[in-house]
Amino acid sequence: MIVVQLIGGLGNQLFQYAAAKSLAIQTKQQLFIDVSQFETYKLHNYALNHFNIVFKVYKQENRYLRKIKSFYKKNNFYKEVDFGYNPNLTSLKGNIFLEGYFQSEKYFLKYEEEIRNDFELLTPLKKITQDTIEKNDLINSVSIHIRRGDYLNNPLHNTSKEEYYKKALKMIEDKVQDPVFFIFSDDIDWVKLNFSTNKETVFIDFNDTLTNFEDLKLMSTCKHNIIANSSFSWWGAWLNKNPDKIVIAPKLWFNDDSINADDIIPTNWIKI
Repeated sequence: MIVVQLIGGLGNQLFQYAAAKSLAIQTKQQLFIDVSQFETYKLHNYALNHFNIVFKVYKQENRYLRKIKSFYKKNNFYKEVDFGYNPNLTSLKGNIFLEGYFQSEKYFLKYEEEIRNDFELLTPLKKITQDTIEKNDLINSVSIHIRRGDYLNNPLHNTSKEEYYKKALKMIEDKVQDPVFFIFSDDIDWVKLNFSTNKETVFIDFNDTLTNFEDLKLMSTCKHNIIANSSFSWWGAWLNKNPDKIVIAPKLWFNDDSINADDIIPTNWIKI
């Protein structure tokens, strides 16, 4: 069996699931999800229940029973040590217990079709979300994600992005005819007062933490994407099915050069 421990927000949960599901397919084992961390983790909720995924919930066994079972079948406990892609993950045998973030498409690109199918939404969308998606299809829509919230007091993630957004907007305006910008943020009121573009702009202000999967769907239906250093908007861009999409991502993902972030951004995205 493959067991993955989920933690973090929706974007992190999608990465963790995608890596584990791909490993389960490759090793022909059953996938189990460990959601026990959300019993005490208060920053985010478990959110994969909105998607087209099938799995079993892993329940921690009595440690003595677990030890006895380990004599009969090998257990591998893999804890990610950095953000770099580890190709050796697929060489693990027996029961595999995964803990980490696995923020690279290299873990699941081989099974892209299956992952995209799993990440189709089952939960019905609000009418305003459906109407906005229909509008996206008729125009050159561009999503812009501005992450604030818990990043503001986090010295690792609160990177300076003012110049990044200026350059990204200019690049889109040079490459896309009549773009319409759709702004997403976990602090949309602040963004309305402090962020503007030279083109038509729509602020997506009708979702919250309980319906952020609808924001993700909206991002993915935009024709192009400007993402933050956030796994949430990363997935909004990755799930975008437009074959001609332009995705712009910040080159500076962390405020720490010692962290290996080389494998986070796909090679066909633009880093600035």
